[in-house]
Amino acid sequence: MRLIEGLNILQIPATEDQLLQVLDYVSLLDEYNHKFNLTGYKTQENILYELILDSLSILSTEFSFNQFIYAIDVGTGAGIPGIPLKIFLPHLHFCFIDSNHKKINFLKFIAERLSLLNVSFVSDRAEVIGHNPYFRENFDLAFSRALSTLASNIELVTPFLKRGYKAIFYKGISYQEEIEASINALTALNCKVSDVQKMNIPFVERINYFIIIEKYSFTPASYPRRNGLPQKKPL
Repeated sequence: MRLIEGLNILQIPATEDQLLQVLDYVSLLDEYNHKFNLTGYKTQENILYELILDSLSILSTEFSFNQFIYAIDVGTGAGIPGIPLKIFLPHLHFCFIDSNHKKINFLKFIAERLSLLNVSFVSDRAEVIGHNPYFRENFDLAFSRALSTLASNIELVTPFLKRGYKAIFYKGISYQEEIEASINALTALNCKVSDVQKMNIPFVERINYFIIIEKYSFTPASYPRRNGLPQKKPL
């Protein structure tokens, strides 16, 4: 089975229940993708390689998840990377946010189907939710995989973090240029690059670069800016 082979390459142990959850998720994502256009990957094989193993590859790095409890996946789309990570990190309480209602409804269905506990879902823009006191600066760990450029990501994602905690951004080979272009955003949002980890993705010719951002002080009240500005006019 390619899933088991891929996990073995990444040296990620898996229980039988986790394997079944992942396979069910891949099957449902493939089925509902034809109805609702959830992702650009159109085969179960591509979903497995490009989304599932890609999401899980962070677990093969030296980054430790043991000290975190409350996580948020910003711009989660069809649940990437949050759903695969929740399956393999069941101790995390995961919040999934996306502005697309149909995708959030799909994720609610997935959570029920896979019996995922301690999950919540919000359908709205990060610029709006980031100012909600229920969500603002209430998370230990944040993820974003395909939301925007790093500079925009920092503004949209780090307001959710508590002071002293971290965000993980999935990036490609141009990660160094993105970091250089994010100096102003890092300064304005009271953040710094604490580490960069990398990992080859099994069965595809791609390397993930994980940019780990630490938030060292509170987010200024003016951030994130109003809808669309973080993407249109990055700091």
